[in-house]
Order: sequence, then structure tokens, then C-alpha cells
Amino acid sequence: MSVQSSPNSAKIVVLEVGRPIVQDVKSMLGEPVAVISYQRPITEEEIPKIASEVYRVVAKAASGGHEVHLVLSGPVALAFQIGQLVGLSHYKVVVYQFSGGRYRPVPPVTREAMFGD
Repeated sequence: MSVQSSPNSAKIVVLEVGRPIVQDVKSMLGEPVAVISYQRPITEEEIPKIASEVYRVVAKAASGGHEVHLVLSGPVALAFQIGQLVGLSHYKVVVYQFSGGRYRPVPPVTREAMFGD
């Protein structure tokens, strides 16, 4: 999978599992640099492999300090494993949530939210 180069701009990465979302992402956010697509239900055994695939794409997109906008549709367990992998690498990633008919960026978790009262 190739990741297009676009200096000084965010890179959009899309993961779609079970249902297509890429056309909505394109119309709302712009052209993704990478799309990982599984247009079928996936098994639990596939989750670590797919999480690793997404991690490799995010790492490539983030090279050079680019911010990555990650839009995904898929199982919660897969999203959690992707978060574990990406979080270890300290890439700048903005995650999107589909809400009210649009993809909206989710505010990042801060240390204060993690360790506050």
C-alpha cells in the first residue's frame, strides 16, 4: 500500500471493516492517503494482523512529522489494539467519530484527564 506524499499537511488514513466509509470520508474530509478495507466481518484471529497493518500505514503516513487523521469503522477490540500500537510510538494522530451525520474530530486524551481527580 502506498502512502502519498503531501508536505506540511495532515494525512488521512481510513480503515473500513464490514461496511464502506471511504466515499463519506472523501466527501467530508478529503482524499485519504491510504485505505485499508475489509468488506466483510472479520474474525478475532484477524484482529492483531489488521491492527499491525494499520500501525504500519500510520507510521508511514506520520513519517516526517505529519499529523495523521485516522477514520475507522470496525470492531471495538480492533480499535483498542490499534490505539495500543499507535500510542506506543507517540505519533500525532487525530481520531474521528461519526456523529450527527458527519465525521468529527475527537479531542485528545490529556494527562490531566488520565490522572486527574
